[in-house]
Amino acid sequence: MLVFAASAVAIRFTRFGGGPACLWFATAILIVELVLRPARAWLWPTSAAMIGGIVATGLFGIGFGYAPLVTLCTIGEAILAAWLMRRGGGSGADLGSLRGVMVFIAVAGGIAPAVSGIGGAATIALATPTGFASNWLSWYLGHALGNLTLAPVALLALNGEMFAGIARMRWARKLEGVGLILATIVVTRLVFGQTTFPLLFVPLLPLMIAAFRFGRIGGAITIVILATIGAAFTIGGNGPVRMISGATHERVLFLQFYLATAVVMTLLIAAELNQRKRLMVALRASEARYRLIADGSTDVILTQTVAGEIDYASASILPLAGYHPTALIGVKAGTLVRPDDLPVVTKTHRDALSNPGATFMVEYCGLKADGSMLWCESHTRAVTDEDGSVVGTVSVIRDISRHKQLRDELSQAAQTDPLTGIVNRRAFDVALDQRLADVAAGRGIGVCAVLDLDFFKRVNDLHGHAAGDTVLCAFADVARRSLRADDLIARLGGEEFGLIIWNADVLEAKAICERLRREIADLSVATGFGDEVRFTFSGGLAPIRAGRSRQHVLRHADEALYRAKHAGRNRLELAS
Repeated sequence: MLVFAASAVAIRFTRFGGGPACLWFATAILIVELVLRPARAWLWPTSAAMIGGIVATGLFGIGFGYAPLVTLCTIGEAILAAWLMRRGGGSGADLGSLRGVMVFIAVAGGIAPAVSGIGGAATIALATPTGFASNWLSWYLGHALGNLTLAPVALLALNGEMFAGIARMRWARKLEGVGLILATIVVTRLVFGQTTFPLLFVPLLPLMIAAFRFGRIGGAITIVILATIGAAFTIGGNGPVRMISGATHERVLFLQFYLATAVVMTLLIAAELNQRKRLMVALRASEARYRLIADGSTDVILTQTVAGEIDYASASILPLAGYHPTALIGVKAGTLVRPDDLPVVTKTHRDALSNPGATFMVEYCGLKADGSMLWCESHTRAVTDEDGSVVGTVSVIRDISRHKQLRDELSQAAQTDPLTGIVNRRAFDVALDQRLADVAAGRGIGVCAVLDLDFFKRVNDLHGHAAGDTVLCAFADVARRSLRADDLIARLGGEEFGLIIWNADVLEAKAICERLRREIADLSVATGFGDEVRFTFSGGLAPIRAGRSRQHVLRHADEALYRAKHAGRNRLELAS
């Protein structure tokens, strides 16, 4: 019935010169019906529309002889449009996205009426004394405009979105919508009710307001109002379109271009606004989740601009560093970093900006509000906008002060002899390698000495291992006091010790070791069991020279030590 009524009105009032109707809304009704149904359920609506179209065309158009062929073209147009819309947009009914609107415009306003117009124009040319080209143009424009104008509002009404959207509105917003519809009617009536001024641009204002305020629902309703009033006055010979010289057919042709432009513009704007609304809703939800996670995390989440200014700090920064989050907005993040660490932190920020897909980690000392420091570990990543441009960085900052302390303690323990408290063989090797590099670079001179306690096994056998440990600790304490600040003593293993005497030649180093030898020889160590132990040591000294390896220096020092042992112990020998 709807197809029959729409077809009859279009043929009766918009058909000029024997050609196709200039305004055709019947196909839009069937397109919407098919889009909302699964393909297996298309038979009944297409059959009913076929009957309605044949009757209307036979009674008011080219007669029943050619009516089936013409109607078949309109039915084929609806089927093609619905099929292509489903292929291009899933359900084919999404006018809330730019992609969905573009598919709808391309199919319902372009491909489908252009294809159906070939058969429709040829049939009408056979039935009437009209040309194929003019018939095709009238067919295409009339069907395209009808599809673009009526299909959106019909789609929103039949899928329930229009009524559901209106039901969700508050009364104040509903009244605003009614007022906007009335204003559109009044403005359109005034513009098309006069023929003095070319005011066709004026009705576009309420269309744009409707699209901005009520999205595609407002845009679709106002489009129908504009098309209905504009077409009625133009076909009746009134309105600003009458100012165009030419026949009624040419004026209607101009009206079609005008309405098509208004329709496309309104639909695109409504779709863009709806898409932005969806993004805003998603953004707010994401921001709410982000803030929930950030505020509940013990780690600090910090976002910075490209210039390094803080634009967000999570609440966890207050108990951690004493800063109130809002007070940090606009503050340079570098002011919260120890000056010595600022270059590496700044480099990390720049690296993140230059490599948006990567995460960069840095350790540094942060400054608390009270001026004290804490060790921080920061993981930084770039933040990009919807165009992929970098707009800043986000950092997750963790307090690693305890971890850093534990790591330093473990590192110290790994380099310290647990009995005597001096450095062990591993630390000694590292230090000797560094001094060899310093000598090679001309940054100083030095001597390596290897010392071994004389007859230490006898101490353990006569007084016990506890007494032996006491002797080792006593030797380490005396050696530590006897050496200079730049010198180093290490326990190499058992009763063997190593010395690095820095910024001294062999003779100066021998004098330092000789003084230590005399102090040890005069030392008496209480064992704790009423006994006292006296002991001595022997030593070999080798210069630290450029071009020699650590193993070479230690071998020469060991050879000198062996000579000292064989020469009677409690003495020092120089490497040859």
